[in-house]
Amino acid sequence: MKFYLDKNLAKQGIAKCIAVSKIELNSKELEERKKYFDVQETMIFEGNDIPHKFKYNEKLNIIEEIKEIEKVSSRVLSQEELKKESDFDESVEIDTEKQYFYIDKEVADKYFKSQIIAVFHQPLKNPAQYFNKEVYQHVGKDIPFYITVENSIVREATEYEKYKRKQRNLEENEAVLETKKEIVYLGDGQYIEADKVITVSCPEEYLVKSWDKTKHIWVDLTTDLDRVRAQYNEYNSMNDSITLIQLEEQGLKTEYVNLMKELRELIIQLESQKKAGFLAIGKSEIVMPTPSEPLKKFKERFLIIKEG
Repeated sequence: MKFYLDKNLAKQGIAKCIAVSKIELNSKELEERKKYFDVQETMIFEGNDIPHKFKYNEKLNIIEEIKEIEKVSSRVLSQEELKKESDFDESVEIDTEKQYFYIDKEVADKYFKSQIIAVFHQPLKNPAQYFNKEVYQHVGKDIPFYITVENSIVREATEYEKYKRKQRNLEENEAVLETKKEIVYLGDGQYIEADKVITVSCPEEYLVKSWDKTKHIWVDLTTDLDRVRAQYNEYNSMNDSITLIQLEEQGLKTEYVNLMKELRELIIQLESQKKAGFLAIGKSEIVMPTPSEPLKKFKERFLIIKEG
């Protein structure tokens, strides 16, 4: 397995692991992990697990396990003495999809961050004794950087918890619901009142609009040109040979053609005003052509066929 360690801490004999993988991570994945765990430089250790005690070899850019040498008397040792009991619970089967992360308890409790001490394939029998300090154990494929510990169980901190601990700031259009302990995204037409999200519907006639976040109202930016183009596009969809034949059969073709001509003339007129800087926003200052009821009903039936 490849263990990606914080190089600066590794030089101090501390194993902060930010990723464990059978294959080498690509540059994008590695950069994401470094950013997530706030690590500047990494190094790779290959093996079954990270040594409990190690030193950094500057020349080879590797870590080397420190083996404690015990003085043994010259007497012949018994089989029981030769057989050292394992620090790991070997009754737990190794699962390649599962890792046992051990993090510093003091850092977790004080700073709500996971400072990884070691990662193993099997759980330790006595973690506190093994590391000579209090630790939390987390089982999974990975471990989050910002955490919350409940009844000694480590979980990822919620966005609300991160915000309250100043581990993140509110993004644009985000707001806090204190009663629900949530961070919500406010879209256009939404604001917070009495710790609830209020949604304001925009009037249908506002073809072009803007949401005023301060006054909590929709502002109508629709121009005469917008209205004329909207009506033109609505009826222009019927401009095909079959529909024109049907319009003629019902005595509506002449009205339809005249309507489209009038709308085209208005668009040309209003586009000229726009270029000259005279196009007003607000109430309509022109007389919009009004289709007859039969033509409106024909268009409604046409849209049913088209959208169906």
